[in-house]
Amino acid sequence: MSDPATALREAEAPKSKRDWFGYVLTAVIGIVATFLATWYQIAVTEREATAAEIERGRAVRQSVIGIIEEQALNGIKLDADRIGRLIDQRRRDQRVLLQIPTVDVVEQAEFNIASSPYLPVSRKEEIKPIFESLYADVASRSFLSFPDTEPNSELLNELAKQIQEGKSSAALANLKRLQEIHSATLVLMAKRSRVGFFDAFLKFFTEPSNLAVFLGLYFVVLQLALRIRKWRMERWGNHRNWISVDTHGIL
Repeated sequence: MSDPATALREAEAPKSKRDWFGYVLTAVIGIVATFLATWYQIAVTEREATAAEIERGRAVRQSVIGIIEEQALNGIKLDADRIGRLIDQRRRDQRVLLQIPTVDVVEQAEFNIASSPYLPVSRKEEIKPIFESLYADVASRSFLSFPDTEPNSELLNELAKQIQEGKSSAALANLKRLQEIHSATLVLMAKRSRVGFFDAFLKFFTEPSNLAVFLGLYFVVLQLALRIRKWRMERWGNHRNWISVDTHGIL
């Protein structure tokens, strides 16, 4: 007979295992639930922060657009550097990390003025050169010089500089030189692009696909010629046999 204490331990052993498994399962479920809840909260917080930053960015845009509209309506020349500084200042004040291009803000201000029903058309036409002057200034500043590896880079950069400085006569002269160089280059390329018969022959047979097609056609033509020759020889043999039989019959 077994000892009562041993029997009691054996009876409680499965129960202890079941309790241990339950503890582990409960802990795992708690960890997973905590992780999911934390991840969801972080995602919601980031989404709300992004939405809030977008709204602050819109506020920055609207404030700078209002300044641009006021200056344009008062006939004040717009300065791209000043507008950029105003945008950066408002972005720092509103803690906005999103980039706000100067051109986008100016275009929106121009659209607001052009679509305003309270301004006559004549007044809108008076304001239009103010924006065009700013666009020309921004375009000239955004120009990147041609690299030295570019053909005629020195002439192109000189032409671009003259256009920016408004030297139309010098720019037209350089444009004429550039056109002459381009025409001479086209003539030279046309001469080099002329291919002789021998070059065309070599170029044709250096392509594996062309060579395969040629050999295939040659094989087909050769087989056809052999079959025609065989047919003619058989026909000529039959004709000779017929003549021989006919001659013997007559004799």
